[in-house]
Amino acid sequence: MVMYREIGQKIEKSLNSPMAILILGLRQTGKTTLVKSVCEGKKCQFFNFDLVSDRQEFLNANRHSLADFFERYKDRIIVIDEVQKMPEAAEIIKYLYDRYGMKFILTGSSELKIKKNFGDSLAGRLRTYRLYPLSIKEILVQKNKMRENEDLDYEQAQNKVLKYLVYGSLPVLENIAREEHHIFLRDFTEALLSKDILEMAEIKKSTKIYALARFLALQIGQLVNVNELAMLAEISRPSVYNYLDILEQMNIIIKARPISTNEKWAISEKFKVYFTDLGIRNFLVNNFESFNGRLDQGALLENAAYVGIKRRLDYEQKIYKMGFFRSKTGSEIDIVVKTKKESLYEVKAFKKFTSKKGKIKYITKENIWRYL
Repeated sequence: MVMYREIGQKIEKSLNSPMAILILGLRQTGKTTLVKSVCEGKKCQFFNFDLVSDRQEFLNANRHSLADFFERYKDRIIVIDEVQKMPEAAEIIKYLYDRYGMKFILTGSSELKIKKNFGDSLAGRLRTYRLYPLSIKEILVQKNKMRENEDLDYEQAQNKVLKYLVYGSLPVLENIAREEHHIFLRDFTEALLSKDILEMAEIKKSTKIYALARFLALQIGQLVNVNELAMLAEISRPSVYNYLDILEQMNIIIKARPISTNEKWAISEKFKVYFTDLGIRNFLVNNFESFNGRLDQGALLENAAYVGIKRRLDYEQKIYKMGFFRSKTGSEIDIVVKTKKESLYEVKAFKKFTSKKGKIKYITKENIWRYL
């Protein structure tokens, strides 16, 4: 099955390098489908560590059994889904890579466990890619509304933007009826914040992390007050920081940190939080009302713009710093990106606003499609 993803060609080219490939991303972003597309026409051997039977190949391995493994699959690319589910496989993958030069594509939804269990073993051997929910262009190509080599235009994109801002863009939503979107997002989010959290992060108080996620969802685009979150969720400050890290490492949220624009009084200790997918966020605040009638339009636009810009930078494999600027004197810039040059963005929910002097670009409901 061939599915268009903007990162697909870069991953395919990486197969010509000696490096193993790691694809990270939130569950249900299409990592497995992407790998199957990359493997189209190639010899690949698939393992899924969600399945006990697939883990058997990597249990109780010794030099002889690994030599047998190589002989069976020596002409194949070894693909392992949900690699974090079997930490003990890290040394086996390392041995097969180092001893036989076997090629691997690994996928995972928990950076927490992958970094903890695979970081040292595979250091210097991995080329990492991050997969996000679908972009507007990916949605339209999937729907045969445009070709891969075409550029988006306003009419094509604007039809998808309002749905994107309310339900997000997880691939499965393109295959189910609109009236079922909220049901899928409910089941998906609840599983993500209970079952997956318990399994991946090995914490017992999933109700607390669920409560924290709900409070964060109400505050997207605002400076996070850790003391307030601790009080609202009835957990300690250290637990708030720990749970924030878990949510970030599981690709559920993205932290935006302050970046100085050379103003002396820039705030340095605060941060903001955005959700990787707005469907998850809108479920947590129990609001799937249409975009045009909502009171949180500005927050939705800012979240979507931040994630969209970050996705593009990651897919283009740019070296960058990204965050926001807010000074103690009240001056603020919603999104700051530093590559070889500096780009500044302000997000505005309504047409009438006072433009600031300088090189700031303004993102509105009318042009946000360019960033999604």
